[in-house]
Amino acid sequence: MTGEVGLVQRGRSGARTPQEQALAGSLDALGLQVNRDNVLQVRNALKTESDRLGDLMLFHGPMLHVGECGPDPISIPAAASFNAKVEALANQCRLYVRTLGEAAGELAETARTYGYTEEQIEASLTAVENRSPRGSR
Repeated sequence: MTGEVGLVQRGRSGARTPQEQALAGSLDALGLQVNRDNVLQVRNALKTESDRLGDLMLFHGPMLHVGECGPDPISIPAAASFNAKVEALANQCRLYVRTLGEAAGELAETARTYGYTEEQIEASLTAVENRSPRGSR
């Protein structure tokens, strides 16, 4: 693979969910291009965000629940309805996190085609993590 490749184009061919297509399209709409000089930076940005959001979902996920508001006859079905909607939104968030992680993985593969070694790919992410306010994982 040579030259610049749009992030949509860099992915493996195959069926994608509407959410995955929307994410890839929005990244391409930003004009993000991947080339040998920036592939690791773009991969690291997506991986870091995927990890950050994944951590938030793990931490806050158990709290994503609406209890019954009172003893009235509406509270039980209302809580069930709210919880179904909350779970649907949480699933969309999980899918987004997974899609970011998969895109980062595909960019790591692109980096390999550009000639980067596993050690260089991992070292580039470690350098980013060490500079972040959160420190290393």
